[in-house]
Amino acid sequence: MKLRLAVLALILGLVIVGTACGKKASEPSPSAPASKKVESPQHTTPAQSPTDLGNKIGSSYLETLKQVVAILNDKPPAADAKKTLQEFKEATIGLMVGLGQEREALSPQDRAQADAVLRFRISSVPSELFKSYQDAQSACQSDRDLFNLIADFNIITQYAIFELLKKQLPDEAKRLGIQ
Repeated sequence: MKLRLAVLALILGLVIVGTACGKKASEPSPSAPASKKVESPQHTTPAQSPTDLGNKIGSSYLETLKQVVAILNDKPPAADAKKTLQEFKEATIGLMVGLGQEREALSPQDRAQADAVLRFRISSVPSELFKSYQDAQSACQSDRDLFNLIADFNIITQYAIFELLKKQLPDEAKRLGIQ
C-alpha cells in the first residue's frame, strides 16, 4: 500500500512539473498508456521556446531520478519494485513522448538549442542524487531484470528525442508509433 501511494505521488510530481513548465492540454498525460500509437504533432509552431522545452525535459529527467531513488529507498521486495518501476517507466515514457512531439515540431536549429539545454541539465544533475540512484541500482545487482529496469531510467530522455529512440530502441519506437 505504501508503495502504491509512492507511485501515485511520483506520477503527480511529474504532472506538476509538466504543468508548472507550461504543459499544453493536448499532450498525453504521464498516466496515458504508452502503448497507444503516438500521433504526429498537429501544430507547426512550438508552444514554448526551445530553451523552455529543453529545461522541461531536463526537469522531468531530474524528477524521474528522484522518484526512482524514493521508490527504492524503502528496499521493497523485488517483485513489488519491478511492478512499481514498470508502471512509473510507462508513465514517464508517456510524458517524454509528449515532449518529443513538441520537439519534433521545432526547426532543426531550435531542436539543437533544446538539445543543448537538455545536455546541460543532464550534466547538472546533483552528484549526490546520481550517487543515490547508482547505489539503489547496485543494491539490486542480484536481480538482473530489476537492475536493467532501473538502468532504463538513466536514459529515459531518449523517448523525447525521436531520432535517438529510433536508432537505439527501434522496437520501442515502433511500439509507440514513432516513424
